[in-house]
Amino acid sequence: MSQKETKTIGRDYSLFGLIRFALPAIANEFIFNLLYTLDDGLFITRYVGTTAESAFSIIFPVFMMHNAISALLSGGAVSVARKMGEKKDEEASSDFTAIILSALGIGLFISLFEYVFKEQILKLLGCSDVIYPYAKSFLNINCYYAFLSIWGSVMVRFYVSAGSPKMELFSTIMNVGSNLLFDWFFVVHKGIGMVGAAYANLIANAIQVIIALIFYSGKKCEVGFARPSKDLFAVLKEGCRYGLPAFFSSVSVGVGSLIANYAILYFGDENYLAAYTIVNNISFTFMAGYFGLFSATGPLLSYALGERNVPKLQRLYKQIVIATSLLVAFSIILFLVLCDPIAILFTGKAAANIKDLIVYGLRICPYGFLFFGYNIAARMSFSALGNFKASSFITIMQEIVFSNLTIILLPLLFGIKGIWFAFLSGNALALFVTLYVIYVNRDNYGYGKDGLALKVTQ
Repeated sequence: MSQKETKTIGRDYSLFGLIRFALPAIANEFIFNLLYTLDDGLFITRYVGTTAESAFSIIFPVFMMHNAISALLSGGAVSVARKMGEKKDEEASSDFTAIILSALGIGLFISLFEYVFKEQILKLLGCSDVIYPYAKSFLNINCYYAFLSIWGSVMVRFYVSAGSPKMELFSTIMNVGSNLLFDWFFVVHKGIGMVGAAYANLIANAIQVIIALIFYSGKKCEVGFARPSKDLFAVLKEGCRYGLPAFFSSVSVGVGSLIANYAILYFGDENYLAAYTIVNNISFTFMAGYFGLFSATGPLLSYALGERNVPKLQRLYKQIVIATSLLVAFSIILFLVLCDPIAILFTGKAAANIKDLIVYGLRICPYGFLFFGYNIAARMSFSALGNFKASSFITIMQEIVFSNLTIILLPLLFGIKGIWFAFLSGNALALFVTLYVIYVNRDNYGYGKDGLALKVTQ
């Protein structure tokens, strides 16, 4: 098969070519989270106040549960890519359609669940009396469009497998751009606060879904709508196996946020929670770039695995390590350069009292990327290779054990400022686990000195 006839994710890429291929996915995740964070800073913190920003932190675990569900279902993108590598294009499109329809049904159930139990959810999240009115007003609207958020997120994550990573970036720009526009209209112009922010999110998610439906209904995508697979359970089971590490990651971030909220409100107050929320959101923006990189390289690994092409896998391993190192260096430098301007941006008259806290946190967090990037590279690569045990083990230790352990212990040992070191210390500890898992699997996938690839060539 010629290079032109080869599926986009099946081509042989140079290091520069791989970076160029992954760049739209990196930019998509980075820009989406950056603009979403700026959205909060420019409109919520400045025009509604720090208490409203604290309310966003309180309900953040709800958003992460949505992301966890979409990440779990989006694991099907890897299994679809593998089938494309096996030249089963029709089966891949059928599986894709079944997953998308399932995402819609599950999303509608989640929306209904949140509508019925929203009072209980807010109590579980630990809303204080001061924060409660802001959180409730947002969640009242969020219940109605949670299904759009889940459904749209799943469809967006299939753009790479469909051979169009640029569509992922375009969809994100439209989503976040419309969110910013309608946030300005509802929050600043109309002055309806948290309710306005919720309406803006609703419209933005609807636009994202419409774009995806149009794209996958066309003929230019390499994976699109077809007759859904009849064996729905098998398709979901296979896809969810690939999505399990990302699911654990999102769940653990949500749980970690919940624990951090309790710790901060216990040792500090709403102002400290608002500062932590802003620093955490900026950190999450940079973290998202790594997920973008490996969401793009994952299908390449899966396709090469489907081909049983060991030399291609070995090239990809080296390229992924180099790309990760470049992204780590870029993240730390950019983070440190922008920390003061970010603090100024997020602190208008309504939030001037938290500027010093924000600067303090921003000067500590970026060094965690020295460890975070390689942990994510390993666990997402193992997932793409079908080693769910290794990937899930790294994820659980990084995102559940070490992350939550440091969030709990550091404030107890060093006071409230200890919370800023949780990201750095948690990922440093997790790196030892990552290196152990890599060493144990050295002869399974061809990256060890002997070049053996037992689980690929058998």
